[in-house]
Amino acid sequence: MTMRAAPLTILLLLAGCGASETSDGTDSNMPARTWKYYAAHPAEIEPMQEICRRWAGSNAPASEQPAVVTTNCRAAAFAKSQLQLTQ
Repeated sequence: MTMRAAPLTILLLLAGCGASETSDGTDSNMPARTWKYYAAHPAEIEPMQEICRRWAGSNAPASEQPAVVTTNCRAAAFAKSQLQLTQ
């Protein structure tokens, strides 16, 4: 009976290893950026904020969001506000 349960257990374990519904698998591979980076590269703010909106609109718990996404979202938002103040 133990041998019958082994394939089922393996399949269930593998089923949980897929990508998140909010991620295309590349979000956690992005480099961490500072607000100074986004201030120097303003063209990259909107693409980052699109990723932020996708995560914010998902049903995934915040604990599943990669830390690099959280960091970059905050950095991009702060850089955008700083750029608006200086214009």
